[in-house]
Amino acid sequence: MLEKPKLSIVLEKDNLIVYLSIFLIVIITGLYTIFGIGMPMSAIEMTKMSGIFSMSSSMEMNMNMGSNNMDMNMGSNNMDMKNRWSISMAMSMFLMWWLMMIAMMTPSAAPTLLLFHNLKKIGSEGKKALSYTYLFLFGYLIIWAIFSLIACIIHKFFDTSSITDAAMMQLKSVQFSGILLITAGVYQFTPLKNACLEKCRTPIDFLSSNNRKGAKGSFIMGAHHGLFCLGCCWALMALLFVGGVMNLFWITGLALYVLIEKIIIKAGWLDKIMGLILIFFGTSLLI
Repeated sequence: MLEKPKLSIVLEKDNLIVYLSIFLIVIITGLYTIFGIGMPMSAIEMTKMSGIFSMSSSMEMNMNMGSNNMDMNMGSNNMDMKNRWSISMAMSMFLMWWLMMIAMMTPSAAPTLLLFHNLKKIGSEGKKALSYTYLFLFGYLIIWAIFSLIACIIHKFFDTSSITDAAMMQLKSVQFSGILLITAGVYQFTPLKNACLEKCRTPIDFLSSNNRKGAKGSFIMGAHHGLFCLGCCWALMALLFVGGVMNLFWITGLALYVLIEKIIIKAGWLDKIMGLILIFFGTSLLI
């Protein structure tokens, strides 16, 4: 039996539905993040204020707070942010984190999702391939929802403890930022990082070794894949606290790096080079 040309596989109706679904999910969650729906400030406004990397200037502003009007306004904004950690604010923050993670992580999971769909389609569960694919995706996104909940709890602790600039959603301490950068850099060299990254880079190996049938099995497989992606990228996502949680430069940069690391350049040296870069910049902040 002759194999179908790749183009014909891509153009099949149900494959196009999967492609379109991924595209719409990324666009909708990306726009939600950019415009900061439900947040006191949009990501565009926050990025304009902070730039690519304004941590040092932010620190200087915090250390030299006096009677200056700008400083008073910033202090007022910080107080307002802390007082707004109500239930509705916490829900908005969680939703912001989760949708941001969806926008950042879904593109790099697309190859696994598409391969899962095609494998289901040619198997005994072919008639339910599309619905099972959505369950796989849902399981994957649930893992990032759990991560987002934890990140939101940490975020609240940082805000109420004045560890972060509540208005800018950014660490105040240069030393803390340096330690976080070094931690993320060192993690790039760990066996756990390497094992999780390998699973993300070779979806066929993951799917064949974790194959489950049925709706429940599809959901579990998606969640399992989400755990590997989380194990691969949690330290990188934590760096959002360094550059600003809603800083579009950092959001885009981290998302692109994850995409490159997992899909485009499947080389063992890439994650090690990134680790060295993070350790270098982290150390420079501590000196």
